[in-house]
Amino acid sequence: MTAVRSGLAATTAESWTAQTAGPVRDVRGHDVALNECASVHDAATWQQQPYLSGAGNPAVLELYIFGTEAAADTAYEQVTSGMSSCQATSRALQSAKHVNTDAAAQQTATAPKAAAFERSWTGVEGLSAAGTQTNHLYLAAAGTSVLVLHFDELGGGSSAAPYDVHQDPNVLSLLTNLLAGPAGTH
Repeated sequence: MTAVRSGLAATTAESWTAQTAGPVRDVRGHDVALNECASVHDAATWQQQPYLSGAGNPAVLELYIFGTEAAADTAYEQVTSGMSSCQATSRALQSAKHVNTDAAAQQTATAPKAAAFERSWTGVEGLSAAGTQTNHLYLAAAGTSVLVLHFDELGGGSSAAPYDVHQDPNVLSLLTNLLAGPAGTH
């Protein structure tokens, strides 16, 4: 994933600094939850590359490798489907936890085999932090690989301007280009 270190900072207005990449993990037979709305199913391996923005927000780029292109495509479609129904899923969770049902989720950009999503809500502690927040999730697939980039903007305390989703097509382009790069560069 070394090519992302220079690419993420150049693609968004945020200043992103790569942290130490995690190990490649064998996740066969396990689902990896991205949030309350979507999980990655049937990946063979998973690796995380954490980042930290200039505003102090963490981001994580995750690379999933599948045994076949069909399995990667299915995982991509399942995550897209989960994120497309994320508003209803999040509101149901809020209702069950007796939290204000204010979740609003939308797809903010799309490209061939790539999509960007945003969810603003009063989070329910669990996979997400409790309290007011906006979650951003980007997804791209090519061959046997799926890339997921996600970060959260937590309410209360940050003086930084909110992230501008008009940058999302550029982020999808970055992910698509990373997947199209030579083997070993992502």
